[in-house]
Amino acid sequence: MRNTFTTFMPDPKPPSEPFSLTRAAAFAVSAVTSPFVVTAVTVTLVVLLLRPTLPQLLLWTGIAVLFGAVLPFCFVFYMWRMGRVTDCHVGVREQRAWPFVVAIASGAIGVGLLYATGAPPPLVALGVVYLVVGLSLAVVSLQWKISVHSGVLTAAIISLTVVGYHQAIYALALVPLVMWARRYRGKHTLAQGLVPLVMVAILTPLAYYGTLMLMR
Repeated sequence: MRNTFTTFMPDPKPPSEPFSLTRAAAFAVSAVTSPFVVTAVTVTLVVLLLRPTLPQLLLWTGIAVLFGAVLPFCFVFYMWRMGRVTDCHVGVREQRAWPFVVAIASGAIGVGLLYATGAPPPLVALGVVYLVVGLSLAVVSLQWKISVHSGVLTAAIISLTVVGYHQAIYALALVPLVMWARRYRGKHTLAQGLVPLVMVAILTPLAYYGTLMLMR
């Protein structure tokens, strides 16, 4: 029996229409804004902003991308190959538990390594944002399907803004496009895209600045 929450906030139905350019565009937007891609690009831009030496650039970017994007993706890809998830974006809510566990655990190891290798506080704080956002999305996903695309993209844009890429805030205009793509493809409802946007917009600056204060 479905609980009251999921009854009033139902999951979307997959599209039944044939192939079209609009559908292809929605797929392309979903692929380009995949949480794995967004995470890798975000941490790379943050490391570059900190103007590290070449060894530091390679070390910190390598740690952040490996533990924040590559390893979680490899696990999801393995699960997909084994037939345990339906796709690499884990569109079925009931299949999300282990991918979230692995992503959060991997991210925690990455944050620890960044701290241990002397990474600047803004980069460590960004790692904490990754953990807080991931944990919050995971908790909600226990009861209700939520858009990880929307949440991670929002967190990335706000993170880039507070770190120093101040013009990045205008990229929030892309979030509605992602919400449209996910809704058009039958992956999420409008509410499932809006809720993580609002939730992450609040949590990201709190996690970022809170971490910086603790590291002083």
